[in-house]
Amino acid sequence: MPDFKLSNRTRDKLLDIYGYTQAKFGTYQADAYQAGFEAAFALLAKFPGISRYADEIRANYRRYRYQSHYIYFTQEPDHIVIRNILHTAQNLRPELFD
Repeated sequence: MPDFKLSNRTRDKLLDIYGYTQAKFGTYQADAYQAGFEAAFALLAKFPGISRYADEIRANYRRYRYQSHYIYFTQEPDHIVIRNILHTAQNLRPELFD
């Protein structure tokens, strides 16, 4: 079964998103949004082709939109690696992917 792994940057970003969502919309919504991310990660692991290539960021990167965020990931032979999560309004800069 396909699997996914999270980069350290992604783990930190998920905590930040959770904290922001909880403060602005409450714990229920923060929990629901995080559960949605987990479901999206599992879906991408199973069907990575539903995403778009993001070679403008880095070669072999892919991008998938989940609500107000883009999930950036790469494929490995037996799993995907979630490299970063960025808000759709955030400016893309190469250093966000180092």
